[in-house]
Amino acid sequence: MSRPFAVALLVLLGIALLAAMWWGWRRRVVRTGADLAPGAVSLSEGEVDPDLSVTGVYVSTTSAADWLDRIAADGLGARSPVIAEVRPSGLTLRRTGAPDVLIPSTDLLGARRERGIAGKVTQPGGLVVVRWRRGDRELDTGIRTRFAADRDPLTQAINAITPALPTPHVSKDAA
Repeated sequence: MSRPFAVALLVLLGIALLAAMWWGWRRRVVRTGADLAPGAVSLSEGEVDPDLSVTGVYVSTTSAADWLDRIAADGLGARSPVIAEVRPSGLTLRRTGAPDVLIPSTDLLGARRERGIAGKVTQPGGLVVVRWRRGDRELDTGIRTRFAADRDPLTQAINAITPALPTPHVSKDAA
């Protein structure tokens, strides 16, 4: 095999590999977006300044039941720098180079510290993971704050605006 032929074969193989990766990502966007409600939410005109603003990295959004099932629809799979802003009305993730993520407080299900999510694994408690719902689907969004000292305040601020979940009623007969 001649050298030019081998180089051409490797270039074609590389192009085919990149095309397969692009096609796979497009299929993931279609598959993960099929059961998501539209994400068109915006801030109201008279929205107050955020109670807390933290810089960091938006890692990814996954299905709540599977920390490796990355959601690619609506730009939720794009890792990007982020400013997380907590307001009484909800959580705003202002991302650079990707669409912002706006989560109304009525859709929040809580925040916790975790070790990892699709796209990032750190030391225990190194990520803030926000559980929320869009339509009928529960999602987890991972945020790696720039400073470790910001993780607990961010978690507490999100949990403070999360509506209380109804407590199950236990009858006296069941006890």
